[in-house]
Amino acid sequence: MPIDKDKKYMSAALKLALKAQGMTSPNPLVGAVLVKNGNVIGKGYHKKAGLAHAEIEAFEDARSNNKQIKGSTLYVTLEPCCHTGKRTPPCVNSVIRENVSKVVIASLDPNPKVSGKGVSKLRKNGIEIVTGVLEEKASQINESYIKYITTGVPFVVLKLAATLDGKIASASGDSKWIGSETQRKHAHILRSRADAVLVGIDTVLTDNPSLNVRLKGVYKNPVPVVLDTKLRTPPTSNVMRIHAEPVIATTRPVDKAKREKLKSLGARVITVKKDKTGRIDLRQLLRQLGELQLTSVLIEGGSAVAGQALKSGIVDKIIFFYAPKIVGSGGLSMIGDLNIERIRDSIEVQDVSVKKIGSEFMVEGYIGKKE
Repeated sequence: MPIDKDKKYMSAALKLALKAQGMTSPNPLVGAVLVKNGNVIGKGYHKKAGLAHAEIEAFEDARSNNKQIKGSTLYVTLEPCCHTGKRTPPCVNSVIRENVSKVVIASLDPNPKVSGKGVSKLRKNGIEIVTGVLEEKASQINESYIKYITTGVPFVVLKLAATLDGKIASASGDSKWIGSETQRKHAHILRSRADAVLVGIDTVLTDNPSLNVRLKGVYKNPVPVVLDTKLRTPPTSNVMRIHAEPVIATTRPVDKAKREKLKSLGARVITVKKDKTGRIDLRQLLRQLGELQLTSVLIEGGSAVAGQALKSGIVDKIIFFYAPKIVGSGGLSMIGDLNIERIRDSIEVQDVSVKKIGSEFMVEGYIGKKE
């Protein structure tokens, strides 16, 4: 089959995978398309952890339409799983049992329990294998999963909304509304795709944010994570009132009475060591969030939290929204002091893209990791 057809069907599988954005964690996004004699006979995608994987969905779809699966080609965005000890049985067994003649895979699964093993088992059973079709796109949609499954640490996105001159508030501290309704809607979409949303205690005390997703349709709310060294999170705050199990990160010594009060209301209070500045060590915090199976974190904190996150090196990706407004030198800068004295020491952003959203601009890029 010509490679352009492979790309066509794999592109369809990727679109299917994206339907479940924000819903499958800690599992990856996966889409599948079954093709026979040049016709799509089945399609499916993984909808949620614990539910059927994409390959099984595609087989069931074909059967429901009375299609013969034997001899078909399966296009799948991620290598079929082959390991046990999870919610669902290995997909490679079903692929073999259905007598599929060929499997086209976008990317191998970086999970050490799977990587290459699924492909090997399929080949041993006489199934033709093609890999690497639209691999870059497949890896990008699963960037959070890839980092988490290979390091045990969540993928971190820093999201900020500012004026054209990089201010997130005026001299008086006013920040409503820098962004438009269109920008805020997009921010809620980003929230819906993250496992956790992180803010500092000052944001909780000043703005009392809800940190939930306010969009039409079915969306998953992220878990709020509050940096709170002195356990000042009000029990009546929206973070505590709206969410079942918010995470409150604090440091020693811990006020036991405050801790027990927050825990009695459902909060998970975790103790993290301090960094050199006396604040919460964000690197250790990420490791602990990974242990809670939170694969991605969206940072929505203010200037100080943004600066701390960038200085600590935990940020993988930035998404900055710029509104067509100018505040001037008296406003609050979007990022706190990074102690950078020379331009050559500045933090580099790579693979930058700029997109117009309404009257605003969204700048997206990846933080260049220094050797």
